[in-house]
Amino acid sequence: MSVRVALLGCGRWGEKLLRALSENARARVVAVADVDRGRLARARALAPRARLVRTLDEALAARVDAVVVATPAASHAELALRALEAGADVFVEKPLALSAAQADRCAARAAALGRVGMVGHLLRYHPSVVHLVALARERRLGDLVSFTAARLSTGGAGGGARSALWTLGPHDLSVLSALDPSPLVEARAHLSPGGEHVTLSARLESGLTAQIELCSSSPTKERRLRLAGSARVALFDDVRAPDRLALLDARGAAAGALLGERAELARVVEEREVAVPWREPLSVEIEHFLRCVEDRAPPLTPLDEGAAVVRVLERVEATLAPVEARAAAAG
Repeated sequence: MSVRVALLGCGRWGEKLLRALSENARARVVAVADVDRGRLARARALAPRARLVRTLDEALAARVDAVVVATPAASHAELALRALEAGADVFVEKPLALSAAQADRCAARAAALGRVGMVGHLLRYHPSVVHLVALARERRLGDLVSFTAARLSTGGAGGGARSALWTLGPHDLSVLSALDPSPLVEARAHLSPGGEHVTLSARLESGLTAQIELCSSSPTKERRLRLAGSARVALFDDVRAPDRLALLDARGAAAGALLGERAELARVVEEREVAVPWREPLSVEIEHFLRCVEDRAPPLTPLDEGAAVVRVLERVEATLAPVEARAAAAG
């Protein structure tokens, strides 16, 4: 029996979620809600049998099992809570909320009501990242030493550093928590001179250090991860090679790093490249959510994880120089 799903928000990303839901045999999209009639018209092509409505209440009237929230971030917590109270399981796009208090409330209510609550930390469902996490947990890299990432977008969505922090930051923070769940000892964010780039620096209780560069208006698109262990270093470039990881001997990688990234990548030829069976991360993520709804199983990225990421974002945001309001940046 199909899971009856309502989608809230059919903007740029909501439309992608609608496609993934419509392509999955486990889902039956029964309602799509958006205040924009043009977006609803585009939704008709992907979900011809769904009710096209403007509010959550109208969507819930379609007797839904689950609600997918893909509205602007400022409304995530309120809509998720209302859907949970109405008896629906909930998938919420990141960030789960714009404050730790709101995020914690969402996680607590899902647990109290016995509902499936999942946050859309998409990178956790990327096959190459799944493989990277497995390598780390199996200690194939040795003791983890450092995690660096660059997540630069060319969309020019505006909002400067705060926008990048809240819209892009959850991706790498969720991966970091999967690699090493130990508590943060230090966490700060630093602005570039122009104010568009933000670099998040952290140190975990285990000793693992992290540096994450974020920008929502970069001239080039970059999606890179580098995880260094005492034995080996793993490199992942989602733009150039989404279906593979590069593994280097730690000593050789350290020498290459001194000469720059190109020298380090050149060593991959001498070391090892691991191909990873490819599947679209969004399809994997949606399939996982639907299975959790059917099986009443806890998701890989529960609302508790979403709340933990929001707490880190709130903490590091406080170290930034004052800029425009967060809600406007993350909307």
